[in-house]
Amino acid sequence: MEECELCGENIDSVYGINVEGVELRVCSSCAKGKRIVYREDKRSMKREIAKKQAKPRREEVEIVDNYGLKIRKARESMKLPLKVLAELINEKESLLARVESEGTLPSEVLTRKLEKALSIKLEQQVVEQERAQRRDKKENATLGEFVG
Repeated sequence: MEECELCGENIDSVYGINVEGVELRVCSSCAKGKRIVYREDKRSMKREIAKKQAKPRREEVEIVDNYGLKIRKARESMKLPLKVLAELINEKESLLARVESEGTLPSEVLTRKLEKALSIKLEQQVVEQERAQRRDKKENATLGEFVG
């Protein structure tokens, strides 16, 4: 536990106050009547630290096959020119053109923007069995498969 820098009492809630240009960490009774700069509750701080340490598990997803065609068809069905879509989602027209032609994979952020703007789904969950099959293919690959 932390002690108040003024009275020495053990404290759960720390108040940061400014006394003549010096910042002190004090208890609630010593903070009364002073200008409080910040407040830290030890219990909530422990929860925040635990939340930060526990990394959220993001499910493995991958972009769907023929994502460019799917984007183009959705855009055309909404009668949106590429330029208008680019302005709508605040992206460059040239980037969207490369994504539609499947010359570039869209980032996670761009994928979310396109999914929202066009009301389509561009990501799919990767099933464990598919992941294992891909791993097997990589292990059995020859150098000729990578040189193109």
